Amino acid sequence: MIAYGATNVGKIRKNNEDAYLICQDEGVFILADGMGGHKGGEYASAMAVEALGQSLKEAQSPGDIERAIQEVNGKIFEKASQHEELSGMGTTLSVVDLIGPELYFANIGDSRIYQLRGGEFSQLTKDDSYVNYLVDVGAISEAQAQDHPKKNVLLKALGTTEEVDVLIQSLAWKEGDCYLLCSDGLSNMLPEEEMAKILREMDPQRAVDTLIDKALDSGGKDNITVIVLLIQGGAQ
Repeated sequence: MIAYGATNVGKIRKNNEDAYLICQDEGVFILADGMGGHKGGEYASAMAVEALGQSLKEAQSPGDIERAIQEVNGKIFEKASQHEELSGMGTTLSVVDLIGPELYFANIGDSRIYQLRGGEFSQLTKDDSYVNYLVDVGAISEAQAQDHPKKNVLLKALGTTEEVDVLIQSLAWKEGDCYLLCSDGLSNMLPEEEMAKILREMDPQRAVDTLIDKALDSGGKDNITVIVLLIQGGAQ
């Protein structure tokens, strides 16, 4: 297994509210894109990856993963409730946890997890966004969603409510699988075809660096965070 990650503040934002964690030995990979208040987004995302990273090292089942996420959600919500300057803070969350032959994954918000398998590139997660809801009900097309004025409005985030609805999904990983976790600072800047091409042609470190460079070249309008995981020689 080969994994690499990096983050960049981008060209517009002053602060980087993204955070990520790679625990390769435990097969745990976490990405968070924070939001809310002065320093609130940075605090929420950092808290999410640190606390969740510790909990998931011991996870042995999807139930363990869900409990860990709910606990972190409660901690962020409680912290925001106790400190006025952190009021309203929250974060997106994308998680991959390899346990034996299974790859478990979960997503809250509009950060994403993609899979490249046998040359086929697909998005595993579904954005918890208002615009994605409009697409689902047929109110707008996917093309219209790309430039919709409410593109960044989320329907769900970690830490903004006392409890969060989270779906833990799983699949059997295969040798040669490649997985991409990214914040919307990447997915809003590059078409999926370009992301797929880079993953097909490059090793994880070069792919991460190239994806971030391409997002910056396209405007770098948000913080950009990327993790690439290649399953090679077994998961653990």
